[in-house]
Amino acid sequence: MNRKLNISGFQFFCMIFMFGVGASPPLEIFARAKQDGWISLLIGLISACIIFAVYIKLYSLFPELPLTKYIQIILGKYVGKILALLYILYFIYIAARALRDFEDLLTITLYNASSLISIGLIMVLLIMYAISKGLETFARSCEFIFVMIMFLTVIFIGFEIISKLIKIDNLRPVLENGWTPVLKAAFPISLTIPFGEIVTFTMIMPHLTKQNLAIKVGIPALLFSGLVLTLFAVLNTAILGPSVIERTTYPLLTSVSYINIADFIQRLDTFIVVISVCNAFVKITIYFYCAVSGAADLFNIKKSDQLVYPIGMITVLTSLWVASSFLEHHLEGIHLVPYLLHIPLQIIIPVSLLLVVLIQGKLKSNKDDLNYN
Repeated sequence: MNRKLNISGFQFFCMIFMFGVGASPPLEIFARAKQDGWISLLIGLISACIIFAVYIKLYSLFPELPLTKYIQIILGKYVGKILALLYILYFIYIAARALRDFEDLLTITLYNASSLISIGLIMVLLIMYAISKGLETFARSCEFIFVMIMFLTVIFIGFEIISKLIKIDNLRPVLENGWTPVLKAAFPISLTIPFGEIVTFTMIMPHLTKQNLAIKVGIPALLFSGLVLTLFAVLNTAILGPSVIERTTYPLLTSVSYINIADFIQRLDTFIVVISVCNAFVKITIYFYCAVSGAADLFNIKKSDQLVYPIGMITVLTSLWVASSFLEHHLEGIHLVPYLLHIPLQIIIPVSLLLVVLIQGKLKSNKDDLNYN
């Protein structure tokens, strides 16, 4: 992991896409916006693209450095190291939350008799193996997973159309209660989960083969992943209806389970679980890589592979301790995490960093002009 890594444009695209669709939009979006939840997702997506542009601008100023490095250059050694450590802990914590989502999904759907820790250990062992093989190997696996998921996505949408499950009337009336519920669902929930989590790629962009790929590939990939999530939000709402979707734990699973073609093609929700496992693997691995590489840089550890096992164990244990139940985990993710972690670390600090850099550059430019005169 310590040699020079190279990520191609298509690999970068696949990683962002898989990361973006790695978790379903929170049900709170549909509880607030009802049938207009897809509009909230679009607003969150557009806002996230603006925030991502901030990340890309910072990357253009420090193209060889990850977030945990240039934050120390901008804010100084002591404050920078504290914030870098905060980001590392943030990556570990959100990786643990994503792992808990994965554990809950499998125990609720397929493995009712299994324990959370056994499922979590298996996933983390797979992630540790992927990280030990290197980011480039993981990026190549994302290419395969991306192609597989896009193929299955087209198949499922086709089956839903053939089964005549889609009822457009469930999407009406549009903006029944005005813009207020839609905006409350968009900010901060839709903006921060899942789109704002793209902050992790501030740790990966320095490994791109070409610097301009960040904007040429990054923004389209984020838009594409957001549009796919919005499409599934529209389909789920059209199939289940707003009153059902906000009470359903996994709307996509439920809507796909309704597919029945000639009493032969049915019970396809198992394939959705397989896709969810692949998405969770990509999402957690990216968070895990950011934590490992950031910690190695911060503590000057030459072989970052030494951190894979301890951080892996911390992630598993944190996924169990993060909440005592599925409901508590869900409520924390909606009412606490966006305000205490996501907004400061995804939005406030990066925007502040860019402002500080621009002000420092302006002051330096003015000083040079005065010295020249």
